[in-house]
Amino acid sequence: MHISIIPLGLLLLISHVYANIEQVRFFAPFSTTEQATLLPSVTPLSLSQPSIIKTVKPEFAPNESKYAIEEWYLLTDLKKGSFYEFRVCWPATNPLELKVGVIKASNLDPTDELYVAESDGKVMYAYIKYSAYYFTHVKELMESPTPVTFELILSKCTLLVVLGDSVMMQSLLVILGVVGWNVAVNNECLTAFHELKLGKTLKFIIFALNDTKTEIVVVDKSSDPSYDEFIAKLPENDCRYAVYDFEYELPGNEGKRSKICFVTWSPDEAPVRSKMTYASSKEAIRRSLNGISAEIQGTDFSEVAYESVLDKVSRGPGSH
Repeated sequence: MHISIIPLGLLLLISHVYANIEQVRFFAPFSTTEQATLLPSVTPLSLSQPSIIKTVKPEFAPNESKYAIEEWYLLTDLKKGSFYEFRVCWPATNPLELKVGVIKASNLDPTDELYVAESDGKVMYAYIKYSAYYFTHVKELMESPTPVTFELILSKCTLLVVLGDSVMMQSLLVILGVVGWNVAVNNECLTAFHELKLGKTLKFIIFALNDTKTEIVVVDKSSDPSYDEFIAKLPENDCRYAVYDFEYELPGNEGKRSKICFVTWSPDEAPVRSKMTYASSKEAIRRSLNGISAEIQGTDFSEVAYESVLDKVSRGPGSH
């Protein structure tokens, strides 16, 4: 008889796999988010530091309650009206009864027993409630449950994540794929790109779908070296494609580098139909442009800010 022996290191690795996930998705308040007073019972969680890893010691719930422990988090850096996800992950080896949720409120303490959620609240809270959920004849484990390592994550949902919850996902992808492959690229797009790439007479080009959504055309081009001028040409409430000849200084006075960046601009405020059409038509223009060094995805202006683009292009191949 052959007995398979799993190495101890592999067992340790398996024991830390996050196989349990609970999540909730939500829209940030449409009104301006107020700065809430951070109470000791509330932990901040922001998009700038979107992950918290912590080890806790769960308890069994008392008879009159389903959950033994309740924790609250103040969600910050949210963009009004945007779609987000709050999720909790923990190892499969730690069985828990766990619930997650979010609520909007005014500047109140959500742990107050008199607390009432407000639909027009301007502050966003997330909570997790949990308790140990198992039975064993090992007395020590029943008296003192094994500690659990959580990872709590706050992230922004993309359009495809939203669509992924729908039973229509596959059909939509097929339809969008057909639409995208039927979009033509106007010859002026290629002419302008060659001027930028070879002639170095242009600094940026902005492309858009025409009114009938059947062709990608040039809507703006410029030789202005100002990056702010380029950003000013991106609409706040509609999608665009763009090419930008991005120059930056190498560290240590080693000279300059130049990289041609392809920018996909899909702001949160753009109509959903426009986002879907531009996403499905992207490859039509992208595969026509040879010589792109970096791709930039932008859903708000912070993601296409000079510093953000510099960070990406300076870490890519051929950046030094």
